[in-house]
Amino acid sequence: MTPANTETWFPLFEFADWVYQSFLVLPTKEEDLASPGTAVTAKKWAKGALGLGQAFTSGDSYTVGGTLSFGPGIELTVSAKGAFGSGNTPATFEATGTGTEGKIKGAIYQLTGWAFADQPVAQGAGVVRTIRGSIRAVRGPDAKPESEPGGMPLGTVGLFVIVRTN
Repeated sequence: MTPANTETWFPLFEFADWVYQSFLVLPTKEEDLASPGTAVTAKKWAKGALGLGQAFTSGDSYTVGGTLSFGPGIELTVSAKGAFGSGNTPATFEATGTGTEGKIKGAIYQLTGWAFADQPVAQGAGVVRTIRGSIRAVRGPDAKPESEPGGMPLGTVGLFVIVRTN
């Protein structure tokens, strides 16, 4: 039996183009009652371009910042942190997206997930190819803080996928 690779690795995000997409899982009553493996209804919640800067280390964790743009004047400032990956285990990814201007100023979203890197990693660093997890609407924009800009109630949880395109 070969021992598992437990060497920790630092996630590399910078110098990449990213596509962000989020989805709402909305099963019908019949789909709720169906057996596992049954397809369920889903709806695309959002799609945008994510730009991340250089990640910085602090002990066995990292921080990184950037912007998530959904179109002109629709942008979130992103602040993320997480623990390093280990062997084939992904790094964690916890982020907050905050609207800083325009019609989404004041909106807040929380993302929780995992950053998956090319394997094997080289010299303690892994080139991240995808980040996946869940997103939660925390606060709507200043103009309507009781609901998020897509019309969903606060507390709505969806799935997100961020994919490196280069």
